[in-house]
Amino acid sequence: MAGVAAAVSALLAATGWLAPPASRVRVAQEPDGCKVLQAENERPGAPTTLRLLALPGGGTKRVTRAGYWINAMGYSTEQGVVYGVADGTRTGRYHGAHAVRIDDDGKITDLGVIGRAGRPHPVWSQVTGATAGAIDGDRWYVRQGSDLYTVDIDPASADYVRVVHRTALRPVSLATGVDDFAFDPADGLLYGVSATSRGDSSVVRIDPASGKVAVVPGLRFPHGGAYGSVVLAPGTIYATANHDGQRSVTYRLPRDGSHPANEVASGPPLVSGDAAGCLAEAPPPPPPPPPPSSTPPPPSSPPPPSTAPSSPPATQPPEPPPPPQPPPVEQPVVLPPPDPVPAPPPSPVVTPAPSAPEPPPTTTSRARPVKEAETVVRDTGVRTEEKRRWGMTALILVLGGGAAAAHGRRHR
Repeated sequence: MAGVAAAVSALLAATGWLAPPASRVRVAQEPDGCKVLQAENERPGAPTTLRLLALPGGGTKRVTRAGYWINAMGYSTEQGVVYGVADGTRTGRYHGAHAVRIDDDGKITDLGVIGRAGRPHPVWSQVTGATAGAIDGDRWYVRQGSDLYTVDIDPASADYVRVVHRTALRPVSLATGVDDFAFDPADGLLYGVSATSRGDSSVVRIDPASGKVAVVPGLRFPHGGAYGSVVLAPGTIYATANHDGQRSVTYRLPRDGSHPANEVASGPPLVSGDAAGCLAEAPPPPPPPPPPSSTPPPPSSPPPPSTAPSSPPATQPPEPPPPPQPPPVEQPVVLPPPDPVPAPPPSPVVTPAPSAPEPPPTTTSRARPVKEAETVVRDTGVRTEEKRRWGMTALILVLGGGAAAAHGRRHR
């Protein structure tokens, strides 16, 4: 029996999981949905078709057709990408498995051979032929045979995509039948379905630190050969049987064992494949668009600054008081000069007065200067007549006074 189990385990190690095409999926209405990136391999060798599978509805959307034979995928929530093991391309199998990174837009990047830590240019890989994969932080757990390998996926690490640790899984009779598992951050354990005779399609948990594999009591999936995909959703385990008769079947099983697994989707039989998820955390990236909508309010704040600049002008009005003083200075320069000239008419009485009227007519021929000159001439004429009268009066008085004095001397 042990030999038969080992032979069956070796055959199952090459199997994986694939969700059925949307056109051939039978949907059941169930809660606790989850999005999964699935790798479809309907026949041996590349290429692998990548699809997004929505569970429990079973709807699929094709992402891309890869030129690689991909398995053992895991989703990094921190990096927002999926890592997978590529055993070869359309031209043939690799001597050493490569790591590939799959972006959310379906772009695939070959990261080279997954060698041992400390070897910059490895040519051989310990994880060649791996079928199960899951990610916890910067640790990528990959099962190959009866060993669990830890691959460093920290892009800043010198051992990026290198095997940094190996843990032997025990018992082997349970471990070798686990063709996929998912990491549960609640307890730090890996959960999968063991298809060996001892596992009997039971749910098992694996401790990455010790390598211990144990059956979870009361949780079992229907007999359907290898379960190449296992995904954890809130309170639920989704698992896909690659080849159940002439089809593949995806089941949903409550983790509390409240009722048996029920079928939620089905499709064509699969040779191998894998899945990474739940990708339900991918939607959070859309929330960043709301922050842009909050940015418009900041533009409204700039207007207040614009009002602040307007206030400085308000402070400049105090400066206008000083300007009023310059205006008076400017007024005498332009118009006031003529007004002050008529104010000091007595000055024309003096000899400079006649000279003052002469400049106005010479400088400008405007009406105003001419009138001013005429007024000055008239004024000077009147005053000249008065002077003459006073002069005659004074002369008469002087002559009269002289005559009176002469007459007095005569009578003496």
